[in-house]
Amino acid sequence: MGGIDGFRKTLDSERVSPFFYGVIALLALLMVTDGFGTQSMGFVAPVITKAWALKKGAITAAVTTGLVGVMFGACGVTPIADRIGARRILVVCAVAYGVLMAATSLVTDLNGLAWMRLFTGLALGGAMPAAIALVSEYSPSRLRAMLVTVAVCGFSVGGALGGLANSLLIARHGWPSVFVAGGIVPIVLAPMLYLWLPESLPRVVIGKASARAMAAVRKIAPHWTPSVDAPGEAPVRQLPVVGLFQDGFAVATVLIWILYFMNLMVLYTLSQMLPTIITDAGMPLSAASTATSFYQLGGIAGALVFSYLCDRYGSRLILPAIFIGTSVFCLLIGVAGRDAGLVVVAATTAGVFVIGGQAVANAFVGNFYGSHIRATGIGWALGMGRLGAIVGPFVIGTLHGAGARPQTLFELCAIPGLFAAAATWFVARNHGPARAASIAAAAAAAKA
Repeated sequence: MGGIDGFRKTLDSERVSPFFYGVIALLALLMVTDGFGTQSMGFVAPVITKAWALKKGAITAAVTTGLVGVMFGACGVTPIADRIGARRILVVCAVAYGVLMAATSLVTDLNGLAWMRLFTGLALGGAMPAAIALVSEYSPSRLRAMLVTVAVCGFSVGGALGGLANSLLIARHGWPSVFVAGGIVPIVLAPMLYLWLPESLPRVVIGKASARAMAAVRKIAPHWTPSVDAPGEAPVRQLPVVGLFQDGFAVATVLIWILYFMNLMVLYTLSQMLPTIITDAGMPLSAASTATSFYQLGGIAGALVFSYLCDRYGSRLILPAIFIGTSVFCLLIGVAGRDAGLVVVAATTAGVFVIGGQAVANAFVGNFYGSHIRATGIGWALGMGRLGAIVGPFVIGTLHGAGARPQTLFELCAIPGLFAAAATWFVARNHGPARAASIAAAAAAAKA
């Protein structure tokens, strides 16, 4: 059976090939470098501030510029991925942010650092959506949420490794070594991506994938027979972004953007503000560090558990419940007061729901859009989410600086989860009709 529909039927009828597990491991490793690169500035900022004798808060512009770059990269690079294939974009992004990360170790002033972080962010922003799209396309339906989540968890692992780099690399070799290490690994990975990754399915079914990429596809689904004439989803000739608002997707796309904006606003606010808020509340730095670390680790555990539940029971009820959980446990962090043990427990559980929920949302959105606009759909959702990642810490940081009580700040962090839960419920309810419309429209385009 040819075409994307035939490919999926073949894929769902077979066991997952060992080769595809290797592909997922490779993409998860790439996401480790993505997470390391994205969050590296948070760890080196205090050291650079001291080394360059900067005023307090002066380096914030460079940190924010990096996040802006990630936002524009997610929105700008992914439509190209839907046109030329996710495989090429992943290779280019890996090389680009690897070289730029390494080059950042050579900057000597704040303006140069800000520009380097902007361009590095553009490359970093394009990698995750393309990786999610590729894993979604080649995962069997019964395991799609789990396999996408495993790959995406590499990002959280990369963020956690940033803390290790902070204590080892900086102490021994200075802050530039963090960027050198963060640049070398993706450059080393790039040839492996080129050699082993399959190409986006729309390019495969119309015969535009390279022989090397086709060899990877045959290893993933050895019993699938390509046929250019078979109906299925085909690449669109218009801008992929336009497809996000056609065929019944318009309302769902806006709701997905709201979901990502709200949850990533909370995710990054807690990641960046937890240590400051906890220590300013009178608790020791050790409690703040433990709470922040367990917040990240809880997210990885939550992602794996929730992805299993979504694969088994469906996303319609599981996802809204997850985001309601984010609200509940954000509230509990504030309620815990100055009890360090309770704060750590509440922060850990908040991580389970906030970070774990985001990982599962990535898997859900990766399966929501058709192959012809999948990378664009994920990329623009992540781009809108990055906007929330900028707004959230700014608002909470401003209120904290103005003297707002810690409990009040955590109560505010609880509100976005309710909006995310409502948006997810409406999108999941309309998942089937929109998906069917997308496939029908793409099939009609293929016949035209």
